[in-house]
Amino acid sequence: MTQLEKTTNSEATATATEANVKGLVKFNKPFSFEGEVHAEIDLSGIENLTGQDLDDAENMLMRVNKPSMVPEMSMTYLFFLASKATGKPQEFFFQLPAKDSLKVKRTVTSFLNSAE
Repeated sequence: MTQLEKTTNSEATATATEANVKGLVKFNKPFSFEGEVHAEIDLSGIENLTGQDLDDAENMLMRVNKPSMVPEMSMTYLFFLASKATGKPQEFFFQLPAKDSLKVKRTVTSFLNSAE
């Protein structure tokens, strides 16, 4: 790998990390939901989630018959938490284009994995 490639990769990683730290997920293209167009979603409210919110998400996952799944790998679980953090309905996250859904998933997962 050349120095330029290393620098470009490092800059991309820093930019992605910075966006995740702030909780702002920018969509690849504007997304329309219920007549409103969104270019991004602010997930910074995830910092305010409680243990009860995590428990509620696990209980909801069990109710939809996915008890054997690792919760942090489930879009249902992660979108439940994103919904709690933003006030947007879960349907908002399920209707995002796949790449943007994965950006939300990575941001929420990154937050859960950063707990020390």
